[in-house]
Amino acid sequence: MPIKTAVMPYLAQCLSSNGLLNSKRYLIELKRKLLRQPHNLKVFIKIDDPYSYILLQVLPKFIARYNASMPLSLSFHPIASHTQNAFPEPLLWQKNAFNDCQYLAELYDLNFPNTDLSCDAQKITATKALIACGTSTTDVQQLVTIFEQFWQGKLASNNANLSLVEDEAVARNSALLKALGHYQAGTIYYGNEWYWGVDRLAYLEQRLIALSPQNLTPRLTKTRLKLDLLPPPSKTNRFKRPSLTLYFSIRSPYSHLGLEQAVKFTKKYQMPLIIKPVLPMVMRGLAVPTAKKMYIFHDTTREARRLNIDYGKVADPLGKGVERCYALFEYAEQQGKATEYLLNYSRAVNSLGIHSDTDAGLKRIVEHSGLDWLHAQSLIEQPNWRQWAQQNLDEMLALGQWGVPSFHYQDNHQQISVWGQDRLARIEQFIRRQSE
Repeated sequence: MPIKTAVMPYLAQCLSSNGLLNSKRYLIELKRKLLRQPHNLKVFIKIDDPYSYILLQVLPKFIARYNASMPLSLSFHPIASHTQNAFPEPLLWQKNAFNDCQYLAELYDLNFPNTDLSCDAQKITATKALIACGTSTTDVQQLVTIFEQFWQGKLASNNANLSLVEDEAVARNSALLKALGHYQAGTIYYGNEWYWGVDRLAYLEQRLIALSPQNLTPRLTKTRLKLDLLPPPSKTNRFKRPSLTLYFSIRSPYSHLGLEQAVKFTKKYQMPLIIKPVLPMVMRGLAVPTAKKMYIFHDTTREARRLNIDYGKVADPLGKGVERCYALFEYAEQQGKATEYLLNYSRAVNSLGIHSDTDAGLKRIVEHSGLDWLHAQSLIEQPNWRQWAQQNLDEMLALGQWGVPSFHYQDNHQQISVWGQDRLARIEQFIRRQSE
C-alpha cells in the first residue's frame, strides 16, 4: 500500500480533531482582536434558493441577540448560480429544497409559500434589486421583502439583463464564495467556518456564545434534537408493518450518520430497516467540487460530535472498496446480516481507518459481521451487484430524491420521502401525526 494512502486516515483524524479546531479558532480570534475588527458574517444569498429566503427571515432576531454584547457586522453577497456540478440532479434538488423549506417554515413559524409562484423571468429583476441594496445593508427586512415578492410572483419583469456593473458584482460574489471555500447560497461564512441554512445556525450560535462576555444560552434547538431523546408515540398499533428504506452510499459521510441513526430509529419504532445501496456520484461519472467534499467532511465532523457518533479516521473506499462492499451485500442479506454488515463496513471506513480495498481490511469487516471469509472471497469479483445498485438509484430518483442518504417511510395509509441525515426528525413528526 502506498505510504500516502496509508497515512490518509491519520491525516483525516487530525483534521477532524477538536484540538485542531480550537487552535484555529483561537488564532482567528486573536487576529481579529489585534486588528480591532468586528465579528464579520458574510451571508451568501440567491434569489431562487429557498434556503436563502428562510435564512434571511431568522437573521434579524439572531443578530440582535448578540449585537448588544459584541460588535457584529454583516455583509450580503447575492449570487446568480451555484457552482457547476454541485448537485447531480438540479431539478430534483430544487423541488426537494422547496418542500424542505415548507417544513422548516412550519417548524420555525416563518413565511414560505404553499405553491411555487417564482418565475425565471423575474429572477433578473429580483437579483438587480438585491444588488441595489448593497453588501453592507443593515435593513435585512428589505432583502426579505424582495424574496417574498419573488416567491409569490409579485415582481414585474422588465426583461432587462444585468448591467455591466451588476454583472461584475455578482461575479465578485461568486468568486468570493469559491475563494472562501463553498459552492452554494443560503450560507454564512464566519471565522474560516461555514454554516448552511437555519439547520447549522445552532453551531454559529454556540460559537458566538463562547465569545460573548454575557451569559447567553442557545435558542435554535428545534431541529437539533437527538432522536433517542424522544419517547415513542403511545399509539402505534394502527399501523400494519410500517417500514423505513434508506438509500445509502458506502462512500458518503452523511450516509454513515444516516445509517447509525436509522438503526436506532427502526429499533425504537420496531419496524424493518431496508437498505438500498447506490453507487457514489464519482463512480457514476459525476464530478464533485473540492469545496463540496471539504464542507461535507467538516460538517459531518460536527454533526457526528453532536450525535455522539464516531467519525474522522477515514479510509476512503472509493473504487475497489465500494465494489467489494457491494459485491458481498447480497451474501450478507441472505445470512440476515445486511444491516450489521453495512454498519460494520461504514464504521470501519469512517471511524476506524480500515482500508477495505485490501484483503486484510475486508476480512476484519466480514468476520466482525459474523460472515464466512472463505466464502466471501469467492464472491468479491462477482459483478451482479451493479444491476441492483442501478435499480436502487432509479428507484430513489423516481421518489423525487436526488442524493444520499434519502429515507422513504411508508405504512398502509401514507408515505413520505426525505433527503438528508438530519431529516429523520421529519419522518418521526410524520409518524406522530399519523398516530394521533
